[in-house]
Amino acid sequence: MTADGAPKSLSDITRDMGLNMSDVAAFSGLDESTIFRLWDNAEWLDRVSGRSLQSLMSSVPGIAEYSMAHAVRKRRDGLVDDLHGEGLAVDLDALENSTVAQQHLLNALEAALHIVRGQATQKTSSFIARFWGREQDRALESIYSTDPGEGLLKDPQKLFDASLDLAPRLNRKTYSFHSILALNILTHQVSKVTGKLETDLSFEVPGRQSAFMMRGVVMGSLISSDDFELAERYRRELDATPVYAALEEWAFPTYTRDGRISSDFTLPSSLSLRNTATEVLREIAVYNDAYLYYLVSTYIPVALRRDPAFGGKLVELIQALELRGADCRDSTTRQTCNMLVRQLKGAA
Repeated sequence: MTADGAPKSLSDITRDMGLNMSDVAAFSGLDESTIFRLWDNAEWLDRVSGRSLQSLMSSVPGIAEYSMAHAVRKRRDGLVDDLHGEGLAVDLDALENSTVAQQHLLNALEAALHIVRGQATQKTSSFIARFWGREQDRALESIYSTDPGEGLLKDPQKLFDASLDLAPRLNRKTYSFHSILALNILTHQVSKVTGKLETDLSFEVPGRQSAFMMRGVVMGSLISSDDFELAERYRRELDATPVYAALEEWAFPTYTRDGRISSDFTLPSSLSLRNTATEVLREIAVYNDAYLYYLVSTYIPVALRRDPAFGGKLVELIQALELRGADCRDSTTRQTCNMLVRQLKGAA
């Protein structure tokens, strides 16, 4: 890329190194006629074969870096234009300065395009369902964020509205695994940022679909609202309804990739929660008291039944709960933290 982002020819990339066509051909092992066809063409990446590109990347400095940057820039520009056509402006500074991998962010922008176009198709469900995972979630979170410098969209209101419109159309009687995941992901993101989704825990027919949607809404609402009563209601639902408890046990390990995502929502009998432990420790430190109450009253006990060693991080868990519990304003949360700490110290 040039300073203004324009494509560069092969001759532009190699000029500062003092390499000519013969040099590049000799180093790459390609015929000079092949290099000649690519030499002054700014769109040479669209013409070069995969094998020839590998030879060039492995022998000429700068080719691999340019190829990567060009591919990312080309996809980015196309998505920015398409989103602009749908009434959404991308904040390019936020996109470039994000700590999330650019490929994840571009996938999130493509998800936004699917959502605002509003097609409740199998392809849309399948694409959104791929955002079940920590890094993917961070990317998707950035397209919904309203924080200046963090959100990828300058005004995501149209995305919020489109998500609210799309969610019930994904909520059909005939479910696929991807539609269940996609519905959960959408409701979680919108409730986390806007608080606009109502949480009704009194589903007429408890099942995986309603359980997963409920969990998405509850987690998002807890993060955004610090609603202690909601955390307690969710705990009671899990105690009373086995399918809700089963989904709760499945969610964290698959989200953190300790376990494989499975369409039957099951986990292997033996499972170390190494990545889950790292994520829970992070969440203890950064989320509000109501979410902390959910962790100590609901999820951490579930995790310890699955993996009593907590991914080898019991000591870190005790320290994190002691530190955070001491600062809790809510007495019930503080007491629940203290009780769990005592249990963990007894088991350690």
